[in-house]
Amino acid sequence: MANNIGGSIGQLFRGNDPGNIKTGKVAGKVNTSSKAGNGGKLQKAANPFGESAKVELSPEVEMYGKVVDLLQKKYDNADVFVAGPGDDLSQIGGDLEYSIILSEDEMKLLASDDPKDKEAKDKLMGQIDDAMKTISDMSDKIGGSTDEQDEISNFGIRTDKNGVMNFFADINGGSFKADTVDDLIKNFMASKAK
Repeated sequence: MANNIGGSIGQLFRGNDPGNIKTGKVAGKVNTSSKAGNGGKLQKAANPFGESAKVELSPEVEMYGKVVDLLQKKYDNADVFVAGPGDDLSQIGGDLEYSIILSEDEMKLLASDDPKDKEAKDKLMGQIDDAMKTISDMSDKIGGSTDEQDEISNFGIRTDKNGVMNFFADINGGSFKADTVDDLIKNFMASKAK
């Protein structure tokens, strides 16, 4: 599973290559017919799109919409994205303070209403809750350990399928990874001392 949450000073990232992000399609028909009347002059229909205008969303778009609604109701400061296993997580970010990037399987699980998925769904939501609580602390620690000359391009948390978190940060062109936030900060400070 791709369960990740991440960020930069202005924005948190959890992501993959935007070229591989799954997007749904919106399909529909629009009837923009006019009616002739008033001596052959064209007259606009009361509804410019006609009575048959409709938009049909694909099941994938509906599923993603359901998950985005679920997570944004809980975390109103987070964008939600879906990414594949080979995607570069540092390349995804939204307009909000945080970004939550899920795999397609995680999206399907969170969208499921099947009672047999409840335990796995609750576990995944718990992992996201833990990561969202931890990312704020991480932001404070990274901010407190850097100065104005340091350039933080992104930082975040990756959670594996067992719920184990590891931390990453891209600071001053270097990539840092560790099992704890404190170890990540130590690694950064050691590189800065060189």
